[in-house]
Amino acid sequence: MKSIFFFFRSNELDARSVASLRSGSSSSGGQESANDDEDLDLWAVWGDLIKNWEIESRRRPNYIKDLSRRGIPQHFRTIAWQLLSGANVSSIHDIYSEYIRQSSPHEKVIMRDIPRTYPELEFFKDGGRGQQSLFNVIKAYSIHDKEVGYCQGSAFIVGQLLLQMPEEEAFAVFVRLMELYRLRELYKPAMTELGLCMFQLECLVQEQMPDLHMHFNNMGFDTSMYASGWFLTLFTTTLPLDLTNRIMDVFLVEGMECIFRIAVAILQQARIDLLKLDMEGMLKYFQREIRERFENDHELLFAVASQVTLNGKKMKRLEKDYLAKRTKEQEEAIELRVSIFFFLKANKKINYFLICTQKKFFFDNVPHRFSSVWK
Repeated sequence: MKSIFFFFRSNELDARSVASLRSGSSSSGGQESANDDEDLDLWAVWGDLIKNWEIESRRRPNYIKDLSRRGIPQHFRTIAWQLLSGANVSSIHDIYSEYIRQSSPHEKVIMRDIPRTYPELEFFKDGGRGQQSLFNVIKAYSIHDKEVGYCQGSAFIVGQLLLQMPEEEAFAVFVRLMELYRLRELYKPAMTELGLCMFQLECLVQEQMPDLHMHFNNMGFDTSMYASGWFLTLFTTTLPLDLTNRIMDVFLVEGMECIFRIAVAILQQARIDLLKLDMEGMLKYFQREIRERFENDHELLFAVASQVTLNGKKMKRLEKDYLAKRTKEQEEAIELRVSIFFFLKANKKINYFLICTQKKFFFDNVPHRFSSVWK
């Protein structure tokens, strides 16, 4: 399929691309860019890149980012995701076998959710090898990170990794995603990070699609009602699997910025439809029609996402505003609890009198109220 980003030639070796990668040549103006190679043979380039990863990852990080944004060939994803995440040099592999021999307090909940994860795929059918691997990796992480333990959305990300690599490697990549890509913060019990992402996305929608933002507000349609799953599962419960693999390619080089871009791009593409719908209609749209809409139009989504404006300073300011607002709300909640405590303490005698009065009223009236039954 011809991409709007590049023209893919599957049967020819683009010598210029490989030579460019090997030589370290850069584009005009001294900026490295994979966009210079219109006839890019991704198989040849990724094969060469992986073979020389230790050198090239240090010398040409921007070039690698560019290539990842174009989509990693399926054949290379197993190793490429490990390399991009840094899981290949992680020592976490060594303790995985120890974790799966241990028990976790989350096992019952994990077992309950396993059949709900990619039930349409043969690999994850009941009793299949995929289900056992999924259980092993999720359980191992719940032991590895006792603060987070287990969060339901993580099963879909682990499942996505298991479709690309063996469970030990999938565990190592998942640990890196949790620790280096903000996922761990999203899954923490307080979910402060998830609240922040919802706040930032709402502000982006208000700025870039004010009519849609107003429509959501008028309908009482909170951002978390449609977008929390996007962030918690990296779109794996919303979009087709081959598309979410492309998203993971980009996520590994851009981090959470990629999720914001895709989220805004989806809303931009769906805006006209959403403006016509009520609350129930929008819920159904996000649950069903989003997947169908982008089933065969991956490149358009990435093209729109690449044009989404994200201002790093503004996102930082929004983070500061959100945390200040959250801190104030927490302080007010604490003050309210303290006030209630001292009020009850100051009025202990009154409370005791009221309790005694209520008890006396109850016992005095029970025989009369139920006398007909007792007779």
